Amino acid sequence: MSGYNFTSEGVQAFYVNGQWGSNLAPYVGGGVVCCVRLPMKWTPDLKVKVDWTIGHYTRPWEQRKDMSIEQERACCWTQRTLSKVVPIQPYGAEGGGLQVFFLPDDEIEIWVSEWDLGADQHPSGRRYPRRPAHSD
Repeated sequence: MSGYNFTSEGVQAFYVNGQWGSNLAPYVGGGVVCCVRLPMKWTPDLKVKVDWTIGHYTRPWEQRKDMSIEQERACCWTQRTLSKVVPIQPYGAEGGGLQVFFLPDDEIEIWVSEWDLGADQHPSGRRYPRRPAHSD
């Protein structure tokens, strides 16, 4: 199991069917943690439960840099804990690792693939998460 975060918030922790999946900074992903069992054959009713906590600082670093961790959390940190039952995208007999995609607006996609993101063969067609360019 691995996760990919396509959002501007950090995923503090996530779980798939109760199995821990680690934490993810904004716009990162990959790695592997163990394990979620899936049937060899995909069916249209195949779903998993994803629980996750996502959060971000509400003030820029310049305003927080002289604060203790406790002060920083009290004044400037917000987080939400969410839960969804999510369908697994179709996969073939080759199987692969379960990949959780954290998308904007608290959307989740679940893919099973032997390919990492960015590979032309990845069934999602997505590329690795990237921080959007900001215009100043």
